[in-house]
Amino acid sequence: MRDTRRKFAACEPCRASKVACDHVRPYCTRCVATSRQTECVYRQSPFKKNKSAEAKSAASIPSVISRIRNRRQSDTGIRDELEGVASYAVISKPHRYPNPGYQGSFSHSTILGHLMDSPEGSPGDFVHGNSQPRGAVREVNIERGTVLIEEINESVSIAFCAEMIRAWTAKGSNLAVARPFMPSCIESVCALFANQGIQPIKAREISRSLFLGTSQLWDVAASTSLEAFTAQFCHERSRRWETLGLFFTAASRAALEMSSLASDKERRELQRLGMNLSDQCLDIALSLDCLNDLQLMFQYENWILHSFVDGDQSYHSWKRLGDVISSIYALGHHQQTEHDDNNTPLFLLELRRQTFAIAYSADKNVSLFLGRPPRIHRKYCNFVLPRSNGWGSSTTTSQQDVEFDFVSDMRWAGMCAILKEDIVELFSGEKIHDYDPRVRDILEKAHSQWQALPPNFRLETPLKQCDKPPVVRDFMLNAKLNHLHVLCLLRMAVTRNKPASDPELVSTSVEILHLIVEAIMQKDYLVNSGTSLVWKVAYYGLFAAGVISLWLLNHASNPQNFEVDIAKVFQYLSVLVMEMEAGVLIAADDPNYKLLVDASKTIGCLLSQLIVGRLSGQSSGGLLPIEAPSVVDTREALGWSAWDGNAPQDFESEFWLNLAEHPFLARAHDL
Repeated sequence: MRDTRRKFAACEPCRASKVACDHVRPYCTRCVATSRQTECVYRQSPFKKNKSAEAKSAASIPSVISRIRNRRQSDTGIRDELEGVASYAVISKPHRYPNPGYQGSFSHSTILGHLMDSPEGSPGDFVHGNSQPRGAVREVNIERGTVLIEEINESVSIAFCAEMIRAWTAKGSNLAVARPFMPSCIESVCALFANQGIQPIKAREISRSLFLGTSQLWDVAASTSLEAFTAQFCHERSRRWETLGLFFTAASRAALEMSSLASDKERRELQRLGMNLSDQCLDIALSLDCLNDLQLMFQYENWILHSFVDGDQSYHSWKRLGDVISSIYALGHHQQTEHDDNNTPLFLLELRRQTFAIAYSADKNVSLFLGRPPRIHRKYCNFVLPRSNGWGSSTTTSQQDVEFDFVSDMRWAGMCAILKEDIVELFSGEKIHDYDPRVRDILEKAHSQWQALPPNFRLETPLKQCDKPPVVRDFMLNAKLNHLHVLCLLRMAVTRNKPASDPELVSTSVEILHLIVEAIMQKDYLVNSGTSLVWKVAYYGLFAAGVISLWLLNHASNPQNFEVDIAKVFQYLSVLVMEMEAGVLIAADDPNYKLLVDASKTIGCLLSQLIVGRLSGQSSGGLLPIEAPSVVDTREALGWSAWDGNAPQDFESEFWLNLAEHPFLARAHDL
């Protein structure tokens, strides 16, 4: 039976001593016995929590912060006191991110989804792009931001960077996903540092305003325009750390490609400085735990910058790409639908689709280049390709009038990446043959999507004869190389460790190598549209050169089944080696220098052996049948493998080192 007896509170002495009290009024028996009648007091609301002490403590914290703020910066005790109040400054509910995608049957969202919604909302409640409100800003954060603003003011000319970015974008280059925001970002940052070099900058006020801006909620509705969205991080009173970060990302990218700087050393220093400032802005923005669409786009552009400056073999680049993918999952952008979200403006939906498509493509390309597992798997995703104007959309624009732009490039990259993921799956299974339904299906899709491209998107003539603007020529070159790469990967999946025995693979590789050599010779008439010429050479060119080198080692003496002009092959390889060794294509401090130099040495040794008296033959009908007894005698050498345990689609450094150890080439080093 439930106990309904009334509860009485103990007097203060008994309660403090934690002893029984008989509740006698006015004084309890125990207090009378111990002569403590004056202390025997009963509380008016004994069973309610006394908040006076807690309120007093909370009220004292702002005064502590105020006292610390007024102390001199040289005070050695400031850091200790700031750490003591850090738990107060910006205390808010942890930011919750959605979990809309594949999580398995035992995830917390699946289990809790069967329960009734709580008043505070379910675990999956989330409005994309919104951040939790912040009340105050941590003083330690303001100090960190102040130091960064002072570093910016002292180390770089904002006006010069802005002029350089404008000149860079005028050529057609831009940040891929953040390009719509760049004009406003440039104006906003220039206005922020308008008095640079004229009067002292108010670094602390700027830092505080940037933190407050970064922490603000996003006001996004279906009717929100691109201009209104941009104003929320570029307006005078709403600038964010992402605004500065995108500016310095663009400045570093521009320094990579503009020739306005006095020397290569100056260019490199500005690249590194811009990247360092971009990194610091990104770290600060992410530290506030208010992930949103703008931060995701900033993360992607920052990763691209690292791939240019540090190289794709760098762990820093690899990790930052993983961070981009983690943010995509956290924001739920891997789960998209064809039907437009009624609460999200169309331009923002398209930006999300573009970001996912280009990150998905990057994940596949970098994984293939480095021989590492991909981190985005389509079976766990539901995504929609971005809609290019007149291509892949419901507009009635004639395909002849469609211009190849960044959106078209991202859409095509996503389409090719889907096929590359399907091909990678073939590598993980048992050996397949040409008549496998999966092989035929991928091949049909590759050809059909190439034919479905608008005619003015397809590069069907030599680059020299293409009358498009430089940036469009680069887009078209990317599209053709991506398409041919898909075909080569598919043939590699069929032939596995014997790619040199496949005529179709060899001929397609020669076509890729031809395009790469053309691009090298026409580099002054191309504009970096998102992937540099060095990346094209390292990713596509070395892939093709590796297949061709294996073919020359193994089948040059019997080329009847190969429709390949060997004289042209020698010419392409010679140009590639000459450009790499002469330092015209790549400098010694370039991040991909070692990879390209190792490859050029191996290819150069092979050409020397084949050309300078090692082999003999005579031309016939444009082909050059060659008798190669030394190659035939050594190509079956025991213990030698082109990949030596690596994936057969990997043409990175290890492949070229292994190829250099082929008995035929090793013998040349001994002579």
